[in-house]
Amino acid sequence: MVPYNLGWEMELKYIVSAALGVSGGLIALKGFLDANQSYINLGIAGLFLSAVVLILKSSKYVKKDAVDVMLNSYKGFLKNLLSNLKLEGKALYIPPYENLPKGGVFVPLYEEFDLDPARLDENTFFLTDVPSERSMGILITSLGADLLEKYEEHLEAPITSVPEVESSAGSVLKALGLAKRVYIEENDENIRVIVSPEISCSPEECEKVQCPICASILLGLAKATDNIIGVESLEKKDYGIEIKAKKLGGVREWM
Repeated sequence: MVPYNLGWEMELKYIVSAALGVSGGLIALKGFLDANQSYINLGIAGLFLSAVVLILKSSKYVKKDAVDVMLNSYKGFLKNLLSNLKLEGKALYIPPYENLPKGGVFVPLYEEFDLDPARLDENTFFLTDVPSERSMGILITSLGADLLEKYEEHLEAPITSVPEVESSAGSVLKALGLAKRVYIEENDENIRVIVSPEISCSPEECEKVQCPICASILLGLAKATDNIIGVESLEKKDYGIEIKAKKLGGVREWM
């Protein structure tokens, strides 16, 4: 039997989590309908914080199925958004530069894309004012950014290398009960990432845009290598989720 004060605390956290989730979803939807990047970022952050509120409870009382539901709602929102916009390309993880101080995630309209970083900024969501359709797509500046900040808080310094991404992500995600381990292998421009999640994960749902957990690692790799990172494949293995990615060159190479 759970003591009264603990039961009340648990109930309060579920209420707060639900409130964040609902309000985040509504704000994100309004931002999408109004093409307002600030509302979209705020809404996505609300959805993610909703999951974090559940995760940060004592591990004795954490219910992983509740975390799964919240993150699945988040992934479902992104999947429906990409499907409705008929985006064919896979997510590109952009390192910080003048226009995007925290970096960002760009999903191109076509698989054969031509990225134009000079036209991106923190207020961009739909990128359509470009000379070629191959440069069109959407930009999500908040995806994985909150977790990446936690990695750097753990390091007490900005991330500057691939081993730092591996160690900080592994420690933080394990502490939050999100993943058992993170392994990263770098070979020239090729990168292999293995994440052993503590929660359910469906590669099909993360094919074009990864969940905040994997996105934070890929965004960290973009920052560490100062390269745009493109995901080539994502598969579920016996040992976890395996992501194969590639360095696509620095931001200035694309300008």
